[in-house]
Amino acid sequence: MIEKPGEKNAEGTIFIGAGVEFNGDVTVPGLASVDGKFTGTLKAKSLMVGQTGHVTGQISVETAEIRGAVGDHLVVQSKLTLRSSGSITGTISYSKIMVEEGGELAGTIEMIPQSKSANAAEPNVVMLQRSGE
Repeated sequence: MIEKPGEKNAEGTIFIGAGVEFNGDVTVPGLASVDGKFTGTLKAKSLMVGQTGHVTGQISVETAEIRGAVGDHLVVQSKLTLRSSGSITGTISYSKIMVEEGGELAGTIEMIPQSKSANAAEPNVVMLQRSGE
């Protein structure tokens, strides 16, 4: 589970509340929690997108939990958790993934290999599209 703001040490945390729109480039040493709208480049240790959150752009994190919407390009070095209320569109790269029933994925999905040895096999790439399109 991703640490939420106010738990333990909130140092290095950014919170974008519901109704707030933020555009730009941000590097966060800890948790980036988005219940509003973020557009741009985001690098963080952890990303938490709430049900009202919308994140678009070049996103690179260690772990992510998605309950809202993420679009464009998402790279999760460790574990990606997509909750039933969440949706991700675009290019998604991850090491481990967990998708609850109802979570929506659309785009190009790529698994990041556990070992980056020279002889590592190419990652599996899957193209997904919502039914009815």
